[in-house]
Amino acid sequence: MDMGAVPPRRRRPRKASDPRTAAAAAYPHPKRMRLGEEHSSCCEDKISSLPDEMLILIIDKLDARTAISTTILSRRWRDLPTYPRTCYDLAVDDLLPPRYHRLKQIMMEAKAGYKAEKNALKSDDSYASRDQLYSFKDWKWKVRLLTPILQRYERLAMRRYVKRVNAFLLPPNNVQQRSIQKLRLQACGTSNFADQWITEAIGRWGVEDLELFIDNSCWRYDFRLLDGCKNVRLKRLVLSNCDHCFAPYSLTFQKLTSLTLCKESSRMSRVDDILRNCMQLVDLRLKDLSCRQPAFHIFGPNSKLKSLQLDNYNTVGVYLGLVPYLETFACRGQPTILHYGLVPRLRHVSLNFLQTGDDGKNDSSGSNRTYRLSKFFLGAPPPLECLVLQLRGRQMWMELTAIPDQLSHLKKLFIANVPMNWDTFWILHLLAAAPALESLHVHFDNNSEKAGATGSPDVQVEHHQRYYHLKELVVIGFGGAAWQTGFVKQIIQASPILERVRLLDGHVVEDEDRELVGLDIVRRRREWHECERSEVLDELTDGISSPHLEIVLE
Repeated sequence: MDMGAVPPRRRRPRKASDPRTAAAAAYPHPKRMRLGEEHSSCCEDKISSLPDEMLILIIDKLDARTAISTTILSRRWRDLPTYPRTCYDLAVDDLLPPRYHRLKQIMMEAKAGYKAEKNALKSDDSYASRDQLYSFKDWKWKVRLLTPILQRYERLAMRRYVKRVNAFLLPPNNVQQRSIQKLRLQACGTSNFADQWITEAIGRWGVEDLELFIDNSCWRYDFRLLDGCKNVRLKRLVLSNCDHCFAPYSLTFQKLTSLTLCKESSRMSRVDDILRNCMQLVDLRLKDLSCRQPAFHIFGPNSKLKSLQLDNYNTVGVYLGLVPYLETFACRGQPTILHYGLVPRLRHVSLNFLQTGDDGKNDSSGSNRTYRLSKFFLGAPPPLECLVLQLRGRQMWMELTAIPDQLSHLKKLFIANVPMNWDTFWILHLLAAAPALESLHVHFDNNSEKAGATGSPDVQVEHHQRYYHLKELVVIGFGGAAWQTGFVKQIIQASPILERVRLLDGHVVEDEDRELVGLDIVRRRREWHECERSEVLDELTDGISSPHLEIVLE
C-alpha cells in the first residue's frame, strides 16, 4: 500500500433527526419541481410533428450550409436533405466574420462623411476653418486605415470560397449528375475559375436561373464559350459588374426570358446586342449605373419584350422607339425626358423621380427647379390605363403646361410622395387631361418640409373641370389640414358619381413582387378626437348632396 496516497473522503450520513434533513424532505427545492412539471410542455418538439413535405419546403428556403447542418438533429432530419435540392446560394458573405461587416459599415459611414465634408469645402467660398480641415482629414484617415483591413478579410474569404465553389461546380466526371434549377454566386473580386464556373453551371448542370454578383471589381465573360454545350436551359440571368460579350444568334439565349443587368453590366452598347440576340426576352431590367450615359434608345421590331425597368440608370433621356409588345415601363432616378414612339400595347407607366444636384445635393437654381408635365409625355404616348408618379425633391416644381390628349384613356392614377410644401393645383391640371379617370390615389409625404408662408399649397384657384367617371378617391398622409380638406372637397364637388373617399394616415412602399411597377399602402392608425373628426366630415359634406357617397376617415 502506498503510504503517500491520500485516503478517500467519505461523507457522514445524517440522521433522520437532523433538522436540515427534515426540512429538505418536507420542502423540496422549488426549481427541481418546476423543471419536472414543465418538461413535458416546454420541451415538446412541435416542428417534428410536421409532415415531410412541409419540412422539405422549409429546408429548401435555407442556404446550403444551414440545410446541411440540420442532418445532425435526428435520423429523420438526416434523410430529408437526400431529397433533390434545386436552389443553391453560394455567397462569400457567409464566410466573412461579423467583424468585417461592422468595419464595412464604419467604412461606408466614413466615405459618406468624407464626401460631405469635401462638398462642403468646395461650396464654401470663404476660407475653410481649422475645425473643418481637421474633420475632413479625420474622415479621410478612417477611409485609408480601414481599406487594407477589409481587403485582407476579403482575400482570406475568397480563398475559402473558391475551394467550396470548385468542389460544388467542378467535381470529377464520375460524380452523379445533380439537378440545379437556381444558382446564385456572389464573390469579392474575380477568380481564375470564374469562367469555368459559368460554363459548367449553364452547360453541364443545366441551370435555368443564374445570378452572378461581383463586388469591388469588374469581370468579363465571353458567352460564346457556351455555343458547343447541349444542356443549356437558361431562362433567367442576373449579372452585376460583368462585362459580357454576346455572340450573334447564339443558341445560349434562345430560351432566355428575363434579364437583369446591374452596375457596369448595363452599358448601352451591350443592351443593343442583347435585344438582337434574345428574341424570347420578356423582362429587361437595368440597375445602378452611376456614370452618365447618352440617351437611351430602344428599338426592337422583332422583340417580344413586355416589361422594361430602368432603376437608377443615369441617362439624359429615354426614347422608346419601336417595341411592339411592350406593356409596362418603369423608371426611377433623376428626372429625364421621356419620348414615346411605336409602343401600341403600353398600358402601365411608373415614374419615380428624385431631383438632386450633380453631387447628390439639392440644387436651388431655377433651371433645375421647374419641370413641365409635358416633358414626361413627349412624342406619341399610347393610350395609357395606369400611371404612377413619384416626383420628389425640395427644389423640384411642376410647371402647368398642356398635356397630350393621349391620357384620355387613363383609368387609374397614383401620385405618391408629394411634399407638403408643394402646390396641389398641378394635380387638378393633370386630372383635367384624364377625363376617363376612375380611381385616384394621392399620397402626401408627412416627413417632408411642412407648408410655410412662402410655399403654402393653394387650392382655392377656380377650376371648373368636371370628372364624370371618377368613382374612388384615396388620400394617404391625410392630417386634417385646411389645405388638404380643401383639396379633397374640390375633387368631391367636381365628381358627380364619386362613390368612395378614403382619408387615412400612413405611407407607401414598393410592392415586393412588382418592385418599381406597383406601390403598397402602409396604413397607420390615427386616433381622431370626436370633435376633430366631426369638424373634418362636416367641412367635406357641406353643400354636397350625394346619397351614394361614402367618406371613410381612418
